[in-house]
Amino acid sequence: MLVKPLTAGVGVAVIACVVLVPAHAEAAVNPVAAVKRLMAQARTAKVIEWGTVMLGGRGRTVNNMASLFDYHFERKGWLKLGRSGVAASNLTRHVMFKRPGTLAIAKQDAAGGDLQAKSLLAQTSIHRSAGVNGRLYTAGKLYAPALPKGKTWAYRGKTFSGGAFTDQIINIFEPKTLQRLLSDTYEKKFIAGPAFNDPTGRVHKDVYLYRGKLTFSDLYAVSPTFQALAQTEPDESYGPALVWWDLSTDKSGTPLRFSISWNTHYQGYYSSRERAEGSTITDFIGWRSNLPIKPPHSSTVAAVSGPAGGLPEFDDVAEVIRGRRPRS
Repeated sequence: MLVKPLTAGVGVAVIACVVLVPAHAEAAVNPVAAVKRLMAQARTAKVIEWGTVMLGGRGRTVNNMASLFDYHFERKGWLKLGRSGVAASNLTRHVMFKRPGTLAIAKQDAAGGDLQAKSLLAQTSIHRSAGVNGRLYTAGKLYAPALPKGKTWAYRGKTFSGGAFTDQIINIFEPKTLQRLLSDTYEKKFIAGPAFNDPTGRVHKDVYLYRGKLTFSDLYAVSPTFQALAQTEPDESYGPALVWWDLSTDKSGTPLRFSISWNTHYQGYYSSRERAEGSTITDFIGWRSNLPIKPPHSSTVAAVSGPAGGLPEFDDVAEVIRGRRPRS
């Protein structure tokens, strides 16, 4: 559960029976050591990832009612760990418009030629991605029209961290990044008894909860994954803005849930039109051994320069943030 409220529309489990962690119990739990152990064992995690993004400047009045513009997303699949972190992924993803009026806004913008709206509408159909051996492959409506006949997968070039990080911008499977987070937590708790239900309905009990925050600039300084996502060092338009995070682990320190909430607004630099905010919850449903992730067969793959029709990809948070900077 995030200490900062998530954007409307994202469910947050209620945490009950919170007690402070005894010093001896807290010392026994080491999430960094647990993550290193999972990496050394090359374990594969089943994940469900979900959240929302709000784009300032796109809201308007629909049927005499003022409406913000946001979209929801869901990703499901597998992350394969290796000694260097996330080595591969196999995921599905799709966008949803849950707030009343937002689908109508997207369609209206798309009809007017807005490429970002067209890209989001295309993403309401399920897309698949596979990141293997440092290469990223995608299948879905954004790319299918650009593929030669008989090809179903678009090769999108080299990728990082198994192609697993788009909506989730913090990679806790970078031990140095995780250590940086845990070194600056503002709250640590042990939740005795039921803590939260994951998307499968399973109740997680006796959970350790860590909460913290850092700026986009701080994240860029420590995380190779975010460096690759951001492409360039965050400038003054969003570098000082905050990312809040929550990590829930079991008694061994193994991650159960990792949540973030971010907002490009910060004191002294704010533009409501270009403002963006969002949240992502990543649930680790289970861990498997000896579960390989393979790339699509070469006979089904063709290289493409980008989405069909010149559309922007607009399928990760870093793209959203870069695209929402105040215009000069």
